[in-house]
Amino acid sequence: MAFKHILLGYLLDFPTYAYDMIKKCFNDFTPANPKLNEGRLYSTLKVLDREGLVVRSIRPQEDVPDQKIISITPRGIEEFYRWLESPEEEEGHVKFDFFNQYPFLTKVDFFKFLPDDKIIAKLEEQLSISSLRQQRFHKAWEEMIEKRVDEYRIHIIKYGIEVEKLRSTWIQGLLAEKGICKPAVMEVDKNG
Repeated sequence: MAFKHILLGYLLDFPTYAYDMIKKCFNDFTPANPKLNEGRLYSTLKVLDREGLVVRSIRPQEDVPDQKIISITPRGIEEFYRWLESPEEEEGHVKFDFFNQYPFLTKVDFFKFLPDDKIIAKLEEQLSISSLRQQRFHKAWEEMIEKRVDEYRIHIIKYGIEVEKLRSTWIQGLLAEKGICKPAVMEVDKNG
């Protein structure tokens, strides 16, 4: 993932201070307090600063410490558009990159070592997790529409919903092979 380019893109949307980036950058896709590695954020911002892609300025405040506002520079804008328009990082580098996207598959690869009852328990747990994820994704989708979020961000969450539906269908298929029929998980469409 081109973390530095993600930061440049968000700075193109709005100049901000580093701590605020943690809350705002991924607000539409993560919970209110995303687990973003602050060390990675600050070190990446230092690199962007060193490369002349961002600039820091001071915003004076009364009764609280001044804020260091980070803004994208013209050179940063140029680099962001170069990356955005290029084919860079559009193709996965791993032969089967879905393993990285769904780490549970690594365990499935070794299910032959588990008895059926343990496999079924793990699959049912994953089905429950998938159902909860679909509910969260649909809630996020509705909130994004309500907030009139950029249409392409809405399409990203719709992609996530479809992937999660596919994951649920796949798990149900595995359970069916084990002779367990599970009711279909939440299928809220709402054109999503």
